[in-house]
Formats: sequence, C-alpha cells, structure tokens
Amino acid sequence: MSRIGEGGEEWRALEQERKDAYQPDEVELAESRRDIERYRTGDAVLRLIDRRGRPVAGEPVRIVLKRHAFWFGDNLWGLDGHVRQGLWDTDHSRIFRKLYAGLFNAANALCYWTERPRNDGPKTEEFQGEPKLDAFARIVDWVVAEGMYCKAHPLFWSIPKAVPDWVMKYDAQTRMRFIEVRVRNMMARFGGKVTMWDAINEPLWEASPRHLEDRYWPHLETATEIADYIEPVIRWSRQEQPDVRLVINEYGMEAGQDRKAAVTRDGIAVTADMQRKRMLELITELQQRNASPNGIGLQSHTGGFITRAQQHELYSMMASTGLAVQVTEFWAPKAERITNETEREEMITRYVLDHLTHAFAHPALEAFFFWGLTGKMITWRGNTNAGYELSPRYEAVRQLIHDNWHTSIEGQTDDQGCIAFRGYFGDYAVRIGRPEDSRGGYHFQLPSTFDAVEPVALTIMVEQPTPA
Repeated sequence: MSRIGEGGEEWRALEQERKDAYQPDEVELAESRRDIERYRTGDAVLRLIDRRGRPVAGEPVRIVLKRHAFWFGDNLWGLDGHVRQGLWDTDHSRIFRKLYAGLFNAANALCYWTERPRNDGPKTEEFQGEPKLDAFARIVDWVVAEGMYCKAHPLFWSIPKAVPDWVMKYDAQTRMRFIEVRVRNMMARFGGKVTMWDAINEPLWEASPRHLEDRYWPHLETATEIADYIEPVIRWSRQEQPDVRLVINEYGMEAGQDRKAAVTRDGIAVTADMQRKRMLELITELQQRNASPNGIGLQSHTGGFITRAQQHELYSMMASTGLAVQVTEFWAPKAERITNETEREEMITRYVLDHLTHAFAHPALEAFFFWGLTGKMITWRGNTNAGYELSPRYEAVRQLIHDNWHTSIEGQTDDQGCIAFRGYFGDYAVRIGRPEDSRGGYHFQLPSTFDAVEPVALTIMVEQPTPA
C-alpha cells in the first residue's frame, strides 16, 4: 500500500519562542479580572414558590454553581488508547478519569478518519469497510455520563495523513461521496451526545480534497476552493443534526512569525496577518452561501509567549464575523532555554494561568481547550498502577476554575420568596433549609446576559413540607 504523503507536522516551524522569558503584567491581569466580572457574571433574583404557587418565605438557601456555561476542557488522546489496549478498568485509567472530571467541565473526544504517522492515534476507519468506533463511543458515553459538555475532533481534515489511503484511489467526486458518508454517519450516531464538532481542521494551510496529491505545505487554496468542500460538510452535518455547533479549527494566526518559516512553492511567505485575513475571507464566502459555521477555533500554540493585547486583538478580529470564538488546542511554549527546571515550570504555569484568564475575559470566547495538558500534569509510577503525583500546575488550574471563578451563595428568602445574587453564568443547584437538614434536587440555569440592565428573574417550584 503506497502512501500519498505523511505531512502534517510542518506547523512546528511556527513554534518560535521569544528570546525573553514570560513577564506577567499585573495591570493587564487586573483589567482581565474586571472584564471577567463584567462578561462572565450577572445579577439575578431567584424566587422560590411551593406547589400551590405561594412564596417560600424566610427559608435558608444555598445557591451553588455546578457547571460553567463557558467550556473548559482538554483532548482525550490518551484515553482512546486506554480503551483499545484494554486498560480502561485499570487503576491508571480510573484515576486519570477522576482527575480529569475534577478539573474540567468539557472534553474533546478524538475521532480521526485516520492519523499518520502517529500509528497509535485515534483512527476510526483506516481500512475500507472496517469502521472502528468502539473507543470513541465509550469515551463519548463517559463524558456525557460525567455531566460534561462533549466536543469531537475532527469531522473532516483535508490532509494526506488524515485521509485514508483507500479513499485516495478514487476520483475527486467519489472522494466527496465517501466524505459525505463519514459525516452523515458520525452525525447520525453521535449527534445527540456530541453537541459541538471541529467540523473542518486547518483548511488555510492545506490542499482541498481534489488537490491532495499536489499538496505542498503551506498550501494556499482560494476561499472559493476551500468553501467548495466545507459547504457540503456543514450542510450534511446540519441535515442530520440541526442543532449541532460546528467549528472551523485553525492555527498560525496568533502572532507574527518568521517570514522564512512558512513559504509556499511559489515563494510566498505566509504570515499570521495573512492567515487572519484569509480566515475572514473564507467566513464571508461561507456566509454568502448560507453555510456558515457557528464558531472559529484558534489553536493558540504558535507565536511564542503572547500578551493580552495580542490575544484580544485576534479574538476581536475573528468575532467581527459575528461568530463565536474558541481556543481549541492551547499549550505553552516549552521555554527550553531556561535550564533551571523549577524556574521553567513556575514560569510556564504562570503563563498558562494568565493566558487562560485573558481568554476568559473576552466576551466573544465560548470555550478554552488545552491540548494534552492533563497528561503532562500527572506523573505515573507505572503504566497501569495507582501510583501518581500531581504537578503544581494541576492544582493551580483547578484553583483558578473551581475556586476563583466559582459561585456559592448562602442567604435567606424574603417575604416574597426571593433571594438576589450575582454569579457566574452556568448551571446551578439550590439547597433549601439549614445545612443539617437541607433539601436539594432543585436546579436552574443562569443564562449569559452580560451588560443586562435588569437582573435575570428566575422562578423554581419546590416542595414545602406542611408543619404538623
């Protein structure tokens, strides 16, 4: 079996590092914290009534955020291997899943059509007529059972290493038919559980399906050529699952890069600014075809250490399309020039926290996904045993999301059964009564309504025992 090509790792040329170490900016952080308060929290008045519609007055109440509206997550590459290698029931896998679910409220389950040269990657149909979806299905079921948001990656990636060899023996029209079958089947089977997909991966750098044999990185197709294959993928997806959210996932737009790092066959130096403009052009083309995605995904792992100003400039530019924006594959620069391991770890951890804070502060962002962070924060004593050690970075990220950005309110309803509060947008639980005999099982959602003039009015019905 001949391979058309195994390219796909050339992006590493863009992973430049600044000569200076990361320097936190306390003024920028203070600004981001103010923006988080403005854009990620809102005022609400919760009214409790009994089954007869009467106000539940004078009752102690505790209101607790259970899940942010904003998606925080990571990819689950390693977990796919746990399923395929029969490791799911080991202590190693069980502990990993517990630690993951204790950190994030979302997960990115991986379902490559194929993936080369990573021979142990999450492949779903490397050989014709032999779909392998058991691992993906089990991971999706686990994510949903844990009450996390479920995203999947990628639905289609037009690159030789991610298109099976058997597809490449057909003409361009037939290839699109196989792509259609994949898209429709994945949507039909998983659409009710996977509510968001990286529908298209890295189109600005890669050849279209009909030009894969001629691929030369970076391969710059016209917006029309790219839209010609993205449009049907989006239409097929929505025909099968009308409520699905679809994202175009891309890299290399974060900051200026060495003009020699990415040069086309024709000698064109590809820059971050060029790719930003091409993304806007592509989205405009798709919108004119009534085939727009829901969001733009920014992988955010190129360009070295970048500032809040650089982050927000990119987010705002992409948001000018009217679409939501996501960080989809973030990891920090390795900072290998810093030889002191402790100093390097502390600096990278600080950058991770600051980058996440600045992202959460921008109103256009709806999700932030790391790429492999969880696995790097856990040191195992062996492949399958229960011995492990968490890095300080795990606790730092956990504290930021679950302590700093958390709402837990205790108070008492007034004579109208109301209690006012300000909280992070998301899903809440309500507990009524004194701590020693409180009643739970009540839930509500505080919707994202930043800059609202009036508090959100919410009413829930509760059981109110009649005094003997």
